[in-house]
Amino acid sequence: MNEQGEYWRDLRTVLAVAQAGSLSGAARQLGISHATVFRHINHIEERLEAKLFERNRDGYVLTTAGEALTRRIEQFDQDLVVLERQILGQELQPRGLVRITTTDTLLINFLSPIFADLQQAYPDIELEIGCSNELVNLNKREAEIAIRPSKISPDNMVGRKLADIRVGIYGRVQDHQYLLDGAKEIDNLDKLREINWIGPDESLAHLRIYKWLQNNNLYGQVKTRYNSLLAVADAVRNGGGIAILPCFMAAIDPTLLALKAPLEGFDNELWLLTHPALRKVGRIRACMDFLGTEIHKKKHLLEGNLKHAEDHR
Repeated sequence: MNEQGEYWRDLRTVLAVAQAGSLSGAARQLGISHATVFRHINHIEERLEAKLFERNRDGYVLTTAGEALTRRIEQFDQDLVVLERQILGQELQPRGLVRITTTDTLLINFLSPIFADLQQAYPDIELEIGCSNELVNLNKREAEIAIRPSKISPDNMVGRKLADIRVGIYGRVQDHQYLLDGAKEIDNLDKLREINWIGPDESLAHLRIYKWLQNNNLYGQVKTRYNSLLAVADAVRNGGGIAILPCFMAAIDPTLLALKAPLEGFDNELWLLTHPALRKVGRIRACMDFLGTEIHKKKHLLEGNLKHAEDHR
């Protein structure tokens, strides 16, 4: 490989590490070894004479130089996607059925407009959207594409991390504005111990929201329980109490008030995945590229960037 080819290879590796937050996650995305990822990062840091990542207990974190470089790579990557779409449209319009699986919470609060735009962009592609909180088996071809919250990328799939998913404590504006007392967020959870909470029932005991309420001795304040986060959010909108909700559910809803968001230690990740055998299939690649680009544009909603979200209300 010539020097220019090595440079583009190393840039792709930087982006993969930034998205995955670890060398092993980047290795899975790129289909190369952990050691090779490490070597690529060292190579480009030597070439640029700049440190791009800091290593801490949470993984690899971008330095200021790394953030600047990653922004440029992402923009270039998006420009390439647009160009590829234009070429695909000129040469061969993708067509056929694409089955996508995601969760009901993501679909109703975040993904539905993006799917509508996808169908308009590719009118010859038929979309079949399945909602499930279980991980659909892409190996058995139960779906071609999965958009899932997960802390890790399954080893038998390929794709990329699109964003972090964060949560916060929310109430109804007209009921709970007084709790802030002019502040941006509450500074003491004790203020919330005498208020009715709404939360998940035991069927959702695997959720970190459920465990957080238990660990902070707040589950006893949960007076109404649901087996769906959609129902929990609706109960908050109707004045039933306060609840922990994903930030994206509340970010564009003017009836919901962020009492404390995002909550520390709740980070999950949103992954866009497909089966390795399908990633070069025209209609799958078109959908993966489109979804990755459009979700990235709205990742501030997923990550609890309140100022950016308010600008979009």
